[in-house]
Amino acid sequence: MDKTDQILACRFLANDYLCGRWQKIFNTVCSFKYSSLYANCSILSDFAQLLFTLSPAEILQKDWQPSSFSQRTSLTELHLRYCATHLLGACNDLACRNDLQYCYKLQLFCISLSELLKTDADFLLIGDVFSLSESCTSLGQSIRIFYLAYSRHLRESFPQRMTVVLGMHRSGTSALTGLLGNLGISGPTDALGATENNLLGYWESTSLVTSSDRFLDSQKSHWSQLYHWSSGWWKSAAALDWIDSYWDDMQNVYNTNQHFVLKDPRLCILFEGMIPCLVDSLLQVDFLLILRSPVEVAISLCKAEKISPRDAINLWIGSVFRAESMSRPYTRNTFTYHQLLNTPQTILDSLGLAWNQSFNESMLNQARSFLQPSLYRTKVDSVRESFLEKHPDLANLLALAETIFECFQYPTSEILQISESLNCQWIELLADR
Repeated sequence: MDKTDQILACRFLANDYLCGRWQKIFNTVCSFKYSSLYANCSILSDFAQLLFTLSPAEILQKDWQPSSFSQRTSLTELHLRYCATHLLGACNDLACRNDLQYCYKLQLFCISLSELLKTDADFLLIGDVFSLSESCTSLGQSIRIFYLAYSRHLRESFPQRMTVVLGMHRSGTSALTGLLGNLGISGPTDALGATENNLLGYWESTSLVTSSDRFLDSQKSHWSQLYHWSSGWWKSAAALDWIDSYWDDMQNVYNTNQHFVLKDPRLCILFEGMIPCLVDSLLQVDFLLILRSPVEVAISLCKAEKISPRDAINLWIGSVFRAESMSRPYTRNTFTYHQLLNTPQTILDSLGLAWNQSFNESMLNQARSFLQPSLYRTKVDSVRESFLEKHPDLANLLALAETIFECFQYPTSEILQISESLNCQWIELLADR
């Protein structure tokens, strides 16, 4: 990676910092520490380490010490402590609910960090990222969201271990979550029951679903329209209030002292607002991403709900794109609905490895018997042709969704580039509508 590429990567990483994607920054630091592939990337390596050492979770550690950058004379301990003092002061004002002083001290932190970066020739073209007014706004909201989790953690009222199931509606999220429930993973006390559209139950919290729908309603939106939401939706005051209440509701309906599973297809997009909370020092989290053929989902969803086939496919694309992107920095397993119903043992084996846990034979039999492949009635081979005959105007959109489905089943190291290219094609289709 040459210098130009490293500086560009640093600017992307700066945006991750401002948006509270602390875990991604930590992963970047680890990749440099444990891999020889990045031996000649000192600019990116040092910048990632700098952002990590100045992340809120690190700053609030009692034994915090700034990282040492012996090869960079501008990044002295004194300069780093000066920046950290402003950030720590902002966090203290946030804890005291002194919002005005919080904003001022956060501005001072951004200014001091920007000026510090500009004193190093390698970081000269990165410092301006932190001097923009919208940068301080984004960071301010990210830290507010982080502090919702941090303060609960201090009160011992924050989850310790959580598995999040992400997947589009009608993709098998209920079946997968039910499988986990039968393995002994804790579920909500107010789980939605079975309906004619979901005979095995939904395995998601009634109060959390209600909370999400109320938030959507307050934004004059609906879950079927979430694919229209911008990536910065979580920066509003209303979003912060909803995130705060969501954690409270979660505490009320889950035994958060146990390993529990959280599931709601809306979270493919709405869980973006929780990302600043997800740091290793606060909780252990992993993601299960389940995928199903987009034409199967569209037909099943349109039959169960009053939404259009176009909205169904666009929501499939938006949900899959954002769930994959959001969960990428974390421990994650990806499955398909077909795999879940036809080879459940491979999924059970994967979960055992991911969780370093063995399940007794009774639990395994109970979990396997919960699944009912006979309920898998809408299959791509028998419905795709008739779907396109009814909706020829959706041929290009469906073809794109099917390409995404194929690429995301088995993500490779090039998933970022592939995802960006496919997302660009999707935006072009949306723009031509």
